[in-house]
Amino acid sequence: MLCEFVDGEAVFKRLYICLEPLKRGFKMNCRSFIGLDGCHLNGVYGGQLLTAVGIDPNNETWVLAYAVVEMETRESWTWFIDLLAKDVDIVNSYGWAFIYDKQKGLPGAFEDIVPNAETRFCVRHLWDNFNKTYKGKVLRDQLWTCARATNVPCFNYQMEVMKTLDSNAWEWLAEKPPTQWSKSHFRTHIKCDMLQNNLCESFNNSIKTARDKPIITMLEMIRCLLMRRIQ
Repeated sequence: MLCEFVDGEAVFKRLYICLEPLKRGFKMNCRSFIGLDGCHLNGVYGGQLLTAVGIDPNNETWVLAYAVVEMETRESWTWFIDLLAKDVDIVNSYGWAFIYDKQKGLPGAFEDIVPNAETRFCVRHLWDNFNKTYKGKVLRDQLWTCARATNVPCFNYQMEVMKTLDSNAWEWLAEKPPTQWSKSHFRTHIKCDMLQNNLCESFNNSIKTARDKPIITMLEMIRCLLMRRIQ
């Protein structure tokens, strides 16, 4: 646990928590794959909760660490990921993968702390952005077909199909690095082909009742939730 105050003032700024059983369980059994997300706190103090969630051997969620911060910025994400990397012993980030939803400042934090890690963008959120301009079930299904392609030739073929359906939609999608959203370009040694950041979405949904409580009360509710979950 690490608590940080505003420089020169006794004013709470940030709080990072990585409980020892969660850290030990992750390092012993979980894959080198972590979902990152942030959600707003609805209490009188405001702020946001950053979370890091992994996958256990049963392909179920394993909450690893979380932090209360003032807002989502490159600075706060860098602070969080730096502490997280130290806790799980990330020395060579090449062997790790992170999935996220384009949180503010997060790409810059990856560059600062884990520059060699694989970074994936949640395809559900990619489709949300795509759907603002290019609507319809046919284009939606084709986007997901491209994302689920398991090898490069198949991916290239499906992208050509997208081009025949709508050249503008193809151009929009072609600008996005396929290493971030298509199975065909994921690193194989991580042994995880997850396309959506449901890890964090599920956790954020499970703590809705805690997010409007005072900070200490909220953290105790989360701790008890995780304790019951593991038990």
